[in-house]
Amino acid sequence: MNHPANTTTNCLRCSGVELTRLPESSEEITFFECPSCHRHYAQSPGHSLTYRWLHPVSLALYCILFNREPLSAAPFVAKELMSGRSRDATLKMIEEIELELQRPTQNVREILDNPQSEEECREFLQTVVTYIRAQDD
Repeated sequence: MNHPANTTTNCLRCSGVELTRLPESSEEITFFECPSCHRHYAQSPGHSLTYRWLHPVSLALYCILFNREPLSAAPFVAKELMSGRSRDATLKMIEEIELELQRPTQNVREILDNPQSEEECREFLQTVVTYIRAQDD
């Protein structure tokens, strides 16, 4: 599928800011970066624009790709996300997840094609954030 040169895609967070197509894009997937906030996005033909792999939301959701009861995994995933990261890095990560939870921009389950429902994915993300915040008290 060819993408016409005049097709524009805007950042999901920065109102009216056109995303820059990244050179590692292919016919199967197009990668973008916002020149303003520097968030990275991905889009496959026929699919919605989502955060790209390695975004904090994608890292948390990856951990439950094969889990039928994602809420039970939340404490383990929270510990994994905190492991090897500074307190500041962990806080930045969960602030980014909280931003998506408070001001949704996309169906997060589509980032990795999670088998759980959108509601289950968001509930899981909220539980992970709550667990990490509790560790900080």
